[in-house]
Amino acid sequence: MLFAARAFAEDGFCTSVCGFDLAESADLAEEESAEAALAEADIVVLPPVVSRDGENMHAPLSSRKIPLSVLDIGSASVFCGASCPPPIKARAKNYAAREDFAVKNAVPTAEGALKIAMEETGESICGMRACVLGFGRIGAVLARDIVALGGRACVFARRAEARALAQTFGADACSFDDLGAQIGSYDCIFNTVPERIVSKATLAGIKSGAPFIELASAPGGADPELAREGGVRFIPAGGLPGKIMPNAAGKIVYETIKEMIREEEKI
Repeated sequence: MLFAARAFAEDGFCTSVCGFDLAESADLAEEESAEAALAEADIVVLPPVVSRDGENMHAPLSSRKIPLSVLDIGSASVFCGASCPPPIKARAKNYAAREDFAVKNAVPTAEGALKIAMEETGESICGMRACVLGFGRIGAVLARDIVALGGRACVFARRAEARALAQTFGADACSFDDLGAQIGSYDCIFNTVPERIVSKATLAGIKSGAPFIELASAPGGADPELAREGGVRFIPAGGLPGKIMPNAAGKIVYETIKEMIREEEKI
């Protein structure tokens, strides 16, 4: 979010931040309180995860709690990245729900996933046999990048048209019906499907040492406890853009909100 704030400032917006007193943000104006920041703002940008506990803002770089109740101050346009808390739900705009945001985020997510795969296996992507579960935005970018780097990707997807498209990327493609029989042949498994599609029996068939990298939102493609009980190297990898490439992630937030503002001005 600091990188997003810097992008707004560089674009000429009069930008201030709040809740970052534990971070290096000397180049940005830091408001002493959320109340002061919100009272003066025309635009309020909230983080992708607004709250963890339902009572306070998710602000891990703040030395003090920021209650959600302060959000019901002022008449600013509010942009948030997930389900918005009740004080501002009626007027908040969700930038994370937009297709352009999701498409742009798929690139750093896939790149981050490949970084994890190389770290966990100690191998290059070139020559790796990788299993990609799902062929949405992230699955498509992953399959493309694996093939481009000299790896062999096999995409598992429900829809025949998705499997056909994966093949045009140079990937192999299979139905989920074949997953149990084939999963033992892969050096790394990437899941992008946000539902439990990998059974206990299928988890048991994963090659020893092959990481299962979970990229999907809850509940994910496999039960992490079952995976670990079965000796699978289960790697939770949600929110990769912000964790691995915060500058790129911040720019995506900025670009998406800038586009939303531009669209509103045309109405």
